Amino acid sequence: MAKRFLDTNLFRKRWIRELDTDMKLFWIYLLTDCDHAGIWDVDVERASFQLKLELNQDKILKTFDRKINNFKVDKWFIPKFVQYQYGELNPNNKAHLSVIKILTKYGLFKGHTSPLQAPKDKEKDKVKSKDTKRNQLLEIRDNLKEYKEIFINKDVGLEFDKWNDYMLSNGKTYKNYSAAFRNWLRNESFDVKDIKTIEKNFKKTKTGLFIAYCKKCNKKNYPNDYQLKQSSCCGVDWSPNQVN
Repeated sequence: MAKRFLDTNLFRKRWIRELDTDMKLFWIYLLTDCDHAGIWDVDVERASFQLKLELNQDKILKTFDRKINNFKVDKWFIPKFVQYQYGELNPNNKAHLSVIKILTKYGLFKGHTSPLQAPKDKEKDKVKSKDTKRNQLLEIRDNLKEYKEIFINKDVGLEFDKWNDYMLSNGKTYKNYSAAFRNWLRNESFDVKDIKTIEKNFKKTKTGLFIAYCKKCNKKNYPNDYQLKQSSCCGVDWSPNQVN
């Protein structure tokens, strides 16, 4: 029996929570009924029968506008499925070969890999990444007034400078710099030296997150360096060890 990964935080995501019940159920159905390359043979009638729902194809495509690529009348593709299930596809990995062949067959392979980039392509990616970072930081700087309206007790301009220094000194990069800056501002009395001292007491996962326990409810969590100041559940300090 084939098995595949499913995000355990799926229902914590806002876009999922805001869906109608039938669309929530259909999305799970789609992720489990598509083939191993993320392609689904469109059969809304069968899905309706199996889920005992009155599904509408137009509503589905409108609801999942950017999450489903209806590249053919009878076939849909879930672009993020491959990335989530396999990471970067590698032609040298036998487990990935059949996926690559299917995606290539339908002209969908582009953009889903590959680790075998030419040096020039890698340099282009680096330049693009730097441009993205610079543009996002400029946008934040130009909209500091909006941040001041939200974080009224913060010296937002000073915090922005401190945050930039923190990133430069620690080599930090983010997918979304605006979200990262908001997280920085949410951490009251955040001090880099304090955080560095705290970090030494905690073990890390392979992905770089910290293993921590809430001192109040003893819940295990995996905060990043911004979130290590206090627990997200109870707003108290984290403990590096489980509280008895």
